Amino acid sequence: MSESPTSCYVSLNEIGPHGGELFETTMLARASWYENGQHGGVVAALMTRAVDRQPSLTSMEVARVTVELFRVVPVDRLEVVTNLIREGKKIQTTEVRLYVGELEVAHGLVQRLRVTDLDRDFENTPAPAPLMAADVVPFGNVMPFPSDGGAAFGRTTVQVVEVTGTFAEVGATTAWFRINNSLVDGESLSPIERAVITGDFSNGLTRKAQPYEVVFMNSDLSLRFARPPVGEWIAITGESIWERTGRGAAHARLFDELGEFAHAGQTLFLDHAAR
Repeated sequence: MSESPTSCYVSLNEIGPHGGELFETTMLARASWYENGQHGGVVAALMTRAVDRQPSLTSMEVARVTVELFRVVPVDRLEVVTNLIREGKKIQTTEVRLYVGELEVAHGLVQRLRVTDLDRDFENTPAPAPLMAADVVPFGNVMPFPSDGGAAFGRTTVQVVEVTGTFAEVGATTAWFRINNSLVDGESLSPIERAVITGDFSNGLTRKAQPYEVVFMNSDLSLRFARPPVGEWIAITGESIWERTGRGAAHARLFDELGEFAHAGQTLFLDHAAR
């Protein structure tokens, strides 16, 4: 693997033992809080990518993504396996399984719906605030990531513009995100991939304690789309519920320059931070 990767994954252009596409993971996919674990957003985006590229009977777009993260996904060779479980002209649903060798590390369902034109417009919530280029900073400048110096997804490839609140402090924050690197080597980041990655920041965006105080790991990620986003910047705002029993939930709304286009949700596992 490259010492200075420019993408999270490299396709090996090979079929794995379960019949899926094989990928080599780079350190750019690593989450800053793991020594050898991947960011859940890029994992979910890789699984979504496999479905977004498959054929359909009519013109369709991704409408829902639900990914179960069974365990920390290691920075390792991955196999993405798809199984079409419902084909139709209005609704298509595909199961996606992610393997490291023989071990299934994540499972998902991706639903696509037919694209149509209702010949009328609807009023939706506008974007939270205009982007100001002077306010763009690396995500690592505002989020308290561990400083191990190695390549990692959030610290290395994400830029933000904070609108309300700040990642440096506990409490809900509204911010614009831009992902600067590609998901798969040689490919442009698709609008849906960009949105899935951004949606996974919901728990950090709405946290009620610092990561060195409480672990707030999401065990899943779900997104529901009214449409794909436009442009490179996506704004996200949300809220979370935490309970002392170790359970929580995060919810976020996603915006582009045209306004609100999707909702994201996560189930949270809360625990004592390592000391």
